[in-house]
Amino acid sequence: MLKLLSKKIKRCLFTTPTHGQKLPDFKNISPLKGFYRWDYSEIEGFDNLLNPTGSILMAEGRASDIYDTKKTFFLTQGSTTGILAVMKSVLNFKDRVLVARNCHRSVYSGLVITGAAVEWFMPDTKSEISQKWGIMGQINPEELRDVFKLNQYKAFIMTSPTYEGVVSNIEEISKICKEFGVLLIVDEAHGALYNFSNSLPKTAIEQGADFSVNSLHKNAGALNQCALLHVSKDCPFDWREIQNSVNLFHTSSPSYPLIANIEACINFLSSKKGKKAIEELITNISKFQTTLENEGFEFLKGENKDITKILLRLNNADCSKLSDILFDEYNIEDEISSEFCCLYLTGIGTKSSKLNKLKSALIDAKNKKFDKIRIDEAIIPVFQPYPLVKMQPWEAYNRDYIYVQKQNAPLMLSSEMIVPYPPGIGILYPGEAIQQEHLKYLKEDVGVIKP
Repeated sequence: MLKLLSKKIKRCLFTTPTHGQKLPDFKNISPLKGFYRWDYSEIEGFDNLLNPTGSILMAEGRASDIYDTKKTFFLTQGSTTGILAVMKSVLNFKDRVLVARNCHRSVYSGLVITGAAVEWFMPDTKSEISQKWGIMGQINPEELRDVFKLNQYKAFIMTSPTYEGVVSNIEEISKICKEFGVLLIVDEAHGALYNFSNSLPKTAIEQGADFSVNSLHKNAGALNQCALLHVSKDCPFDWREIQNSVNLFHTSSPSYPLIANIEACINFLSSKKGKKAIEELITNISKFQTTLENEGFEFLKGENKDITKILLRLNNADCSKLSDILFDEYNIEDEISSEFCCLYLTGIGTKSSKLNKLKSALIDAKNKKFDKIRIDEAIIPVFQPYPLVKMQPWEAYNRDYIYVQKQNAPLMLSSEMIVPYPPGIGILYPGEAIQQEHLKYLKEDVGVIKP
């Protein structure tokens, strides 16, 4: 595909898109000139992402070799497309599926589409890491085994790494899934660099997952919406079945610039230059952390942590205030923050100069401009309560609803979803009973399913 787009097409095209590969006379979009030059449709000689037989098929084949998979699909609508396609391929109406509660909202969409019956599995919220940092932790394999002993499921869907970079023991989880005949689907959207560095965790596919997705735009240098769906060599499903499901959700007019960007990104990551860039990133982050640790900052680190997701805290300080100061006074924006910590995402585009700017701002804010606010050590982060599923997503989606005042909402079934974004993880979904802990997130008028 890269070679095709690099050639100047000398044709008189009466096809979509009708901009003729030239920048229209629109205002304020001159930076898109290069993008327009590459924007074609499925003209003669170009391959089709929904039924690849030429250059795209070859590019996906090379990707499969690089990732050591049965099949790797290019996705131009994000990892969401991959999640939906896999769920549609493997789950039938009323199939029981176990889902880790910290999964992305796209999994809920898959539950509505497939009609599968969901049960939720809660990641760790009681460990020292969870209590200290206010985040969900790993999937506990032994707890998972106990659940499998009591119930039969078609698949288990989980996220690793988490949004904050916590990595679960997928190898052990995979063994347990295979022991009980459960398919393992891993949302690995934030782990797009793992295949290319021994300094990072092993990929989900390497550790035995049947399916995984990567978002190349998260930290691998690609444009927004560029993603991959991986099918393991040991997966019992034929990749053509998965292709059919991908086609259900993919637009019939996929972007050739994005397809070419995916190919270029993978080629770079797998090259000596790309691997060197990843190692330099890791080295720079390690130095960054060491310097700031000497200044009183603390980082979430260890074997079960992705170093490219910088999660830091300042002892006895409200980190949400720290976040505000960095944004207001230094024009530095984090990915997300709470009173417990700040999250800074890094990737291929994060140079040492960028880290140095953040480092200087943090030190300056800590020493001169930050009024520290002590957090009571007795405070325990309030995680979402265990969901009370009273109506399956597919059924709740099609039910009528009414509005009630918030104070009357507890124990009624929500018709709304509460999904803070980022990170896109649901706190409350339709069909679940509203609990007291949910009320702080709700408006005064709450949508509930009509009795």
